Amino acid sequence: MVTKISMVGKPEVGKTTIKKVIFDGEDPNELVIFPLEATIGIQYSVHDFMDLKISLLDSPGQSLPILLEDDQKQILTFGDTSAIIYIFDYPTWIENSQDIIDDVKKIYEIKKKHEFDAKIILFLHKMDLLINKKIGSMLDLIRRQVIKQLKLSEELPIYFTSIHPNLIFTVYNALSDIFSNYSKDSSNLKKIITKIIQDSSKTICVVTNQNNNLIIQVNSSDFDTSILYYLYETIHKSTNSTKEYFSKSKFINAGSKILYMLGENISSYHSNFNDIFFFSETLEEDELNELINKVKEELSKYYI
Repeated sequence: MVTKISMVGKPEVGKTTIKKVIFDGEDPNELVIFPLEATIGIQYSVHDFMDLKISLLDSPGQSLPILLEDDQKQILTFGDTSAIIYIFDYPTWIENSQDIIDDVKKIYEIKKKHEFDAKIILFLHKMDLLINKKIGSMLDLIRRQVIKQLKLSEELPIYFTSIHPNLIFTVYNALSDIFSNYSKDSSNLKKIITKIIQDSSKTICVVTNQNNNLIIQVNSSDFDTSILYYLYETIHKSTNSTKEYFSKSKFINAGSKILYMLGENISSYHSNFNDIFFFSETLEEDELNELINKVKEELSKYYI
């Protein structure tokens, strides 16, 4: 099964860079030093994610005004698409938020006019440009601003992303969260973890694949998501370090909070899975180890 995803946005917001880093494995540091040339024409590529084939469409930013007015181009770009990802960056939002709002409203109206089934999803990219001690509250403020200005009959999902090495998991999490709606393997794992974690407090679980990319993220309802960006940095360091780094429990400094962390490899259950991590403000080693064992027990019912 092929799942079609369309990425659109203004020029130089990072659409093609996201594709190159996440799907083609290019080094984000090199792309900062040697920026990509502008995309010419619609670019198609096919990628594997879990049990899915993802057909990714990268539309040039220079052509966005034409796309938003041309019916045929709209059908070509958005027809049979599962998700339309509109990418805008922090500097553009600060400079001219109304221009962004107008684009999103037009895409929303296009979807209604042609009766496309695609979900519209927003990526506010380059969030590393606003990193500071109050990043969580700043992002919540921007989220409220976007929702308020859009004034749509439905609330569109908004992800805050960056290809900065310490924040690269923000993009992985956003894409895996989207793709998990169409992947059986991802959906099964997410259901297992959601059921197991539902009675836990201030706890989050993440799972990586064999490429050390984040594929699942599930948290309890009271987990403080404003500290996610500190955890992404920790996970990035963990997956690029020795196994001893995360196989032993430890305390993690996540901004203003101290969390207990426990990780284990679960690749024996499925070739698409690699490491599972639990972070918690309230649970310690024995309790987190119990959660991991419950996940492994449920996985054995599916895959062994």
